[in-house]
Amino acid sequence: MGGDGSYDPAETSHRALRGIQRELERHPAVTTVRGFPSSEYTRVVAQIAIDRLDIDVDDATLTVSWFAGETSDSRPEFSFHYSDSTGDFGWHHHPQEHVEGWGHFQERSRSETAYSYEPYAFSAENPTRVVWEVMSHLTSRLQSE
Repeated sequence: MGGDGSYDPAETSHRALRGIQRELERHPAVTTVRGFPSSEYTRVVAQIAIDRLDIDVDDATLTVSWFAGETSDSRPEFSFHYSDSTGDFGWHHHPQEHVEGWGHFQERSRSETAYSYEPYAFSAENPTRVVWEVMSHLTSRLQSE
């Protein structure tokens, strides 16, 4: 809420991203998390613990964006997008012309120019729950490669 009790989308989104940052800091697959810009987050970037996951890359990040919506009853738009030297993929929740519905998974290797898409249904739209859902999928995927 804004200072006068009205809904403030930027403040609400920042608050959600601060919560996401706290949850990522607690996850064993993450080494550090920073919010950008520092004054009012529009995204957080987590460094993935490549040594703990035993993945063969020099650097791996997870970039999270979360927009709470223009009104208090809007659906949130968000993405949890992983990137390393071999490619990138992520779980997204926003309108996308390549899939039905809002939720989707997208992926591309470094040799590809276009993403492949498939529908994905999130079990919740609560920032804390989405963090743990995505991190479960992310760590399983990275450890199976």
